[in-house]
Amino acid sequence: MDLEEKILEKLKGAKKIVFLGIGEDKLRDDGVGPFIITQLSENPKSNIQYINARIVPEERMEDILDFTPSHIVLIDTCTLNKPPGTVAILEKEDILKSVPISSHTIPVPIFINILEEKLNNIKIFMIGIVPKNINLSEPLIPYKEGLISLDDYDENPELPYFEFQLSKEVQTAAESVIKIILNIINAVKI
Repeated sequence: MDLEEKILEKLKGAKKIVFLGIGEDKLRDDGVGPFIITQLSENPKSNIQYINARIVPEERMEDILDFTPSHIVLIDTCTLNKPPGTVAILEKEDILKSVPISSHTIPVPIFINILEEKLNNIKIFMIGIVPKNINLSEPLIPYKEGLISLDDYDENPELPYFEFQLSKEVQTAAESVIKIILNIINAVKI
């Protein structure tokens, strides 16, 4: 089963979906979740919400609960014994072993437990991408420098703060994931 089929299977029966990008955009490949969300948010749909949770997903808890999704898809880096750019579908039990907690305020599994307590019958899984480099991006370049104002950030919490500086392997994987998600949401009446 290829990646698109796996994601489609996980989204079977979806009524409303939250895609939640987690990561720090100034730490190179750790920004892959926010990068994917930034790209996907250019294709809005009423029953899909794209959230750039950065490194503090619990700050977006109210947005998620108000939307009342049937499915939540976390997108983040993961540590697997695989080459950089490898994409994996992770279940809750796998997330504990594969998601670093260093850049997150609370561990992702605890965040998932809170969501499960507050949303009945919620289905949650993660699209994890193995990073190559999670060092600080240098130089740090503001996202769309000169085109985005502080007011724009106030109006749109999904905007990243810095330009993404993903490795070639992770950039390629991210573009593949974006294409797959767009294929799924455009082909299936979600």
